[in-house]
Amino acid sequence: MTERDMANVDERVLPARGFIAAEMQRGQRLRVTDLEGGQVGDLVAFAGHTLAEKLWISNTIRLNKTIYLGAGHVLYSELSRPLLSILDTNCARHTLLAGSCNAEIDKVRYGVDDHRGCVENFVDALRPWGARREDIPMSFNIFMNSPVQVDGSFSIERPVSKAGDFIELRAEVDLIVALSNCPQDLNPCNAGAPKTLGWQLSGTPS
Repeated sequence: MTERDMANVDERVLPARGFIAAEMQRGQRLRVTDLEGGQVGDLVAFAGHTLAEKLWISNTIRLNKTIYLGAGHVLYSELSRPLLSILDTNCARHTLLAGSCNAEIDKVRYGVDDHRGCVENFVDALRPWGARREDIPMSFNIFMNSPVQVDGSFSIERPVSKAGDFIELRAEVDLIVALSNCPQDLNPCNAGAPKTLGWQLSGTPS
C-alpha cells in the first residue's frame, strides 16, 4: 500500500450485530476480517451512487460457474456488469445461496417475533441513500458455510473461518456497498454467538 493509499484508509471494528455502508470509487479496496473466528458478514452492492442497479446473485453464480467464491471471482449486477472482484482471501468458504436472515423468515423457521436480521440492518445502513426494504438484494455471504450435497440438500453449518481470516475486494465501478455483521443467533451460522468484524476501505480511485 502506498503512502497515498494509507492516507485514504477507513478502518473500523463492527460490533456484533452492527452494520455499515459507504460509497466506493472504482479501484478502491474493501477488506473484511473475521476478528474472532466463526462470524459471517452479509454484503450487498449497488452500481453508481443510487440503488437502481444492484448485486444479482443468480448472475454471479452463472458467470462464475460456482456457488462458492474465492480469489479471482467477480460479483455481478442484474445487468451482468462486474461490481466487485475478489482479490484475495485466506478462508476456504464464502457462499452465495443463503441470502439474508430477517424477521419474517426467522418467525417461520424458529417461531420468534421481531428477530432482527441482516435485511433490517441493510435498510438502516442504506437509509441515507433512500433505501426501502424492497431495494435490498440477495446478499453475498462472507465466511458463510452453507454446503450443498450431491442430492441437492442444503444446510447452514458453523463457519470454517478462524480469527484473522479475511477477504479483500476491489470496486470495478463506482458503487455503494453495505455490510451487515450478521446478528443470527438461532442457528450455527455464527458458531452460536454474533461477534465482531473488521472493515477496512482503502486505496485511491483509478
